[in-house]
Amino acid sequence: MKFLNYIESQYDKVLAVDTEFLFDTTKTIPEKVICFCYTDIFSGEVTRKWVYDKKDYTPHFDYENVLLVTYNATAEIGSYLKQLHGRPKNIWDAYIETSRLYKPMRMGKGALTLLTTAENYGIEDKLTVLEKERNLDLILRRNEFSHLPFKYTYTEQKQILDYCQSDTEILRQVFIKQVLDIETKLNLKSVEDFERELWQIQNRGYAIGCVSLVERNGIPVDTRLIAMFNEAWPKVKNNLIRKINKEINVFNDYLIFNHKKFDELIIKNNLHHRWQKMKSGHFTTNKKVIKNHLDCEDIKKFNEIRTFQNMTKLTSYEPGYDGRVRTSINMFGTVTGRASPSSAKYPFSAAKWARNFIKPSFGNYLVYIDYTSQEPGVMGYLSRDENLINAYQSGDIYIHTAKLFNMVPDNATKQSHPEERGIFKVLYLANSYGQGPRAVAESLKCSVSHAKFLQNKYREIYNKYFTWVDGFIEAGLSKKYLTTIYGWQRHIKNLWQVKDGKRIDIRRSLMNWPIQSHGAEILRKALIDLTDENFEVCALVHDAVLLQIPIPEFKQRLEEAKQIMINASIDVVGGPIRVDHEVIKSNYAQEGKDQKLFDEIIKEINTYTQNEFNVHPNREHRPI
Repeated sequence: MKFLNYIESQYDKVLAVDTEFLFDTTKTIPEKVICFCYTDIFSGEVTRKWVYDKKDYTPHFDYENVLLVTYNATAEIGSYLKQLHGRPKNIWDAYIETSRLYKPMRMGKGALTLLTTAENYGIEDKLTVLEKERNLDLILRRNEFSHLPFKYTYTEQKQILDYCQSDTEILRQVFIKQVLDIETKLNLKSVEDFERELWQIQNRGYAIGCVSLVERNGIPVDTRLIAMFNEAWPKVKNNLIRKINKEINVFNDYLIFNHKKFDELIIKNNLHHRWQKMKSGHFTTNKKVIKNHLDCEDIKKFNEIRTFQNMTKLTSYEPGYDGRVRTSINMFGTVTGRASPSSAKYPFSAAKWARNFIKPSFGNYLVYIDYTSQEPGVMGYLSRDENLINAYQSGDIYIHTAKLFNMVPDNATKQSHPEERGIFKVLYLANSYGQGPRAVAESLKCSVSHAKFLQNKYREIYNKYFTWVDGFIEAGLSKKYLTTIYGWQRHIKNLWQVKDGKRIDIRRSLMNWPIQSHGAEILRKALIDLTDENFEVCALVHDAVLLQIPIPEFKQRLEEAKQIMINASIDVVGGPIRVDHEVIKSNYAQEGKDQKLFDEIIKEINTYTQNEFNVHPNREHRPI
């Protein structure tokens, strides 16, 4: 039996599906669905459903017994949600599976589209790029000065349905090629192989269905505060920048950057030994370098100034008609399978002070639940390293390791021995990400030989973990791919990559892949279970979720959610990862300097708004 025959035997129908729709104002979810088209993978039978001006919300098939094949399923599932069909559970997302097989090898814009994937499989698309653009012009009414609701003639309806159907035919051919590709690459032979692989693919598809619901839920925000900020910000930001600059003195009175003063700032903070220079001899202001040093307070202030200079409004907080902020979560967007939402449009990618704009809807609380020190827990449970598991369960892996080194007493804490704790934080990060003794020596300001001694002893203490991870990587290199227990993979084309003109072995760069990828599996499992238990998941944040819960049931439901997340970690890695939570009853206040900065911004806005009101008393400005 072939994998394709096995798939056919499991369902009444296997259907390639495509939808056409109009986005909401945030360009994230379908606001108005136009049509659905289906092509039966095995019979070639076509079903076309025009729904744009219809009020029939009857499901098109018995979704329990049908496998739906999509390409980027968030769009199709979003359309089903909009049409009140619910979330079909049997989803094969050919885009996700293409990403799984080829993401590291096919990078860049357009590398993983349906058209490109079809071309790579030798499938010809009958429609040209120009014809596709013309059809999109028709669907979206581009180049026309009209507003919703659009009207489509019978001829236009037929053209749109033909276009939608053409994509399902391409998808049908891609699916057949992809199934064979998976069978060959993963050496699937038995019915047990087919059963496991199909379950894992559907598990990813089901997770995408949950992501579609998260995107539809959106993040509730304080729309009034956002509007006030956006109106006043261009008028007040220079005053705020000048106040911050007084503390670092890198810009002149006209807010023009001074390289010499920036050089002095780097030297003052003792960063000159490890800060890159430009050809001019000045220290670089490269964004990546800046980001890597945000733990330095002065560099953080410099970054804030640069951010403020380029910011005209809150691009990460653009609510839809319902007052919710949303953007594509882009699950499986990285090689580890983690989500990678737009850094420009996602509230949790913005500065922490801006989280004050997040606010629960009336009658609800929000709660931010995150896994605590997830990575060392995953490392310990996957490798079954008792020393590492005990270190994680102690609550502070760095202090616990320092005790194993006999560098601190048994009653040592984070507060009593911060310097020693810092040493083992450096060692943990270095050994987790494959850094060598030179990098450790630079961070600890010690000799290379001493750094090497510390690293070797660290590896001795957690020997079982390092033996496991080395074996995991070598087995993956032998098979040409690494894999999680739920089947997300990182395929490997070459053992070497070229960086800065040098040939580098990729083994070190792979060390953290099993940890990050299983962390992603834990969050997806938690998302699925939370969604199935009817929690309103509003956002996914690396290793955390944002939930909205009605106030009367908040206490009980919070405990249920936390237990679901702990259980998800047990299911994936075999041990409990602790969770922590923050309750958000009003605007999402932050800690320390992040909140202080927000308060300073609001103070400037209130001062400006009050002055404007005094000058123009008929205007309806009110202080925040």
